[in-house]
Amino acid sequence: MNNIILKKTLLLTVLAGTLFSCKKDNKEIQEPEQGKFENGFFVINEGWYGHGTGSVSFFDAASGSLKDSVFQKENPGKDFEPKSSTMQFATIFNKNLYVVSKIGGPVVVADAKTLKEVGRIPASPQSDWRAFVGLDENNGLLSSSKGIFKVNLKTYDAPTQLAGTSGQTGDMLKAGKYVYTLSQSEGAVIYNAADLTVAKKIKNVSLGFAQTPNNKVWYTKGKFLYNSDPLTLATDSVELPFTPASTWFAWFSSPIIASTKENTVFLLKSPSFGGGKMLYRYIEGNKASLDQPFITTPDKQSFYKKNLGYYAKTNQIVTTTVQDGYGANYAVNNIYFYDATSGKLAKQIPYEGYYFPAMFVFH
Repeated sequence: MNNIILKKTLLLTVLAGTLFSCKKDNKEIQEPEQGKFENGFFVINEGWYGHGTGSVSFFDAASGSLKDSVFQKENPGKDFEPKSSTMQFATIFNKNLYVVSKIGGPVVVADAKTLKEVGRIPASPQSDWRAFVGLDENNGLLSSSKGIFKVNLKTYDAPTQLAGTSGQTGDMLKAGKYVYTLSQSEGAVIYNAADLTVAKKIKNVSLGFAQTPNNKVWYTKGKFLYNSDPLTLATDSVELPFTPASTWFAWFSSPIIASTKENTVFLLKSPSFGGGKMLYRYIEGNKASLDQPFITTPDKQSFYKKNLGYYAKTNQIVTTTVQDGYGANYAVNNIYFYDATSGKLAKQIPYEGYYFPAMFVFH
């Protein structure tokens, strides 16, 4: 009898301990805290040349509003000086936002969720950066008016020039076994990601690069939109209804993007200095999808630079425009949200100021 009571007592003790442990574990499980700048996307502003530097704005999805100069507000005393520089590119890599300035400006690295600065390559009259691509947790590449430079992402000290290309280089994309880079004089220069030796060069490439979910890398050459297999470098193409212009005149990032959910590419029909009013969509395998523009800007509105982005959270194409004309017209801005499948306008946010929006960055 005593043995039976003892066994029951032990069983109840074990069960109670298990239940207590479960309750304790449940209390300790916490959802990761969302960053201040995680629910939304960034707008990278070129800035009014000679009057002030570029800036970073943030579309806050929770409030549905656009917040300006968020980097400066989160980092008092830090900026993108000198005023003679312009901000034309940014991207998120390994949880950090890399903001790249041209014409002697800095490269600034900030936590992508908090925007607190974590590093920078200081401004210098000798530097003229274009774009950034991350290679691994320790290394990245910076393109410039003088070629491509490898940079240590732990120290940001003394970037070293990469062999294989020279002169003005711009957009870059790491995909599969390769790093795709765009050169003004040599077209696409494709490096082996493993050792950064040149694997292939493709002359006369005008815009690049975007990657669809099937891993294909897209670029334009002449009147054609090409895709490249990032494992074999095999290519295929489709004819476009227009010939895309390059962006070297006053460099800005190529206005070509891709959906992250479907094998669909979007690109602007714009002059080499930016602008334009038509956005085209190509659904892979469906040439008829190029028969007419997917989106056309509203009356008296034009794109400025790379003013298109794919917002995966809502499956929307986001664009910015400025008002047609010069002078005060550049202070009249709008952000538009379009359904990425139908092209139907869902939302418009007007705002004022001499921002000169250059591109979007999404988490």
